[in-house]
Amino acid sequence: MSMVATNWNLPMHKFLKNYVYKPSRRYLGQFGAVLLTFSTSALLHGMNFQLSAVLLSLGTYAFIESVLRMKLSKRLNACVLDRPCSQSGCGHRHKSVEWWVVLMNSGFVLLNLFHLAYLGVMFDVTNEEPGLQEQGFSYTHTLKKWAHLNFLSHWVALGTFILSLIL
Repeated sequence: MSMVATNWNLPMHKFLKNYVYKPSRRYLGQFGAVLLTFSTSALLHGMNFQLSAVLLSLGTYAFIESVLRMKLSKRLNACVLDRPCSQSGCGHRHKSVEWWVVLMNSGFVLLNLFHLAYLGVMFDVTNEEPGLQEQGFSYTHTLKKWAHLNFLSHWVALGTFILSLIL
């Protein structure tokens, strides 16, 4: 998920990383800096509740996944970090080509596709009244859409977070 967040808009990523994330990390910690960075991104996008909710969810999901993958990588001594290991500098015992490491990384890809599809539903205007997208969606619209899906992605993220605490 962090690869999606960073590669979506590289110039904006570099700006936010250098001028928001890095300076705030020493004061707010890693998660606080992530939330501030994605909140700043939401402000730069016009502070639309729908987009802000998606961006903050994306940042939270990326952070949770990164922590879980870091713990799994250490515990299993395997190439399952959220960013690929360099081929020459990888010190893991279990490389990314081993079948179970490929399977684990593929599971994270599927998890990310699920989260992205869930977050993308917010921007589907197929059954909405005409002109609603141009005027902007209210916070109730976003919450109703997620409620219709039983906040499933958020529950999965919570389960992932709990798993990262256990490990």
